Amino acid sequence: MMDDALWQTYCDPYFRFESQLHSENFAIITAWNPASVWLSNIDNTRNNQHLEKDISHTCYSHVLVGDKTFTWAEASFATAMSLEEALELGKKYQQNAIYYVQGEALFLISCLRHQRSILHGKWQERCR
Repeated sequence: MMDDALWQTYCDPYFRFESQLHSENFAIITAWNPASVWLSNIDNTRNNQHLEKDISHTCYSHVLVGDKTFTWAEASFATAMSLEEALELGKKYQQNAIYYVQGEALFLISCLRHQRSILHGKWQERCR
């Protein structure tokens, strides 16, 4: 179970997309730091390579997810898929949560058993 302090760290995301994703609905997901356990860049890169293979059949883009100043950031992917598929991948890569975009709306959605979600407003407003 994720504590409230950790959940709050996920509640203020900012994004840097490598390229535009042409999809109304998409997930933003990473394989970095499973279960919020800090891993080396080598291990995180390897995990993300496995995730990239899992999404290679979809339309996707590399995206950096971080805090407002990007002093903290994780390499991630924006990928056109259903929420159910995204949550399955989040669980497979032991992520606490994923971001999901529906139209203009950005949601933070827990991958854990006691699933909770929060609406963050328009996702474009969090792009840098």
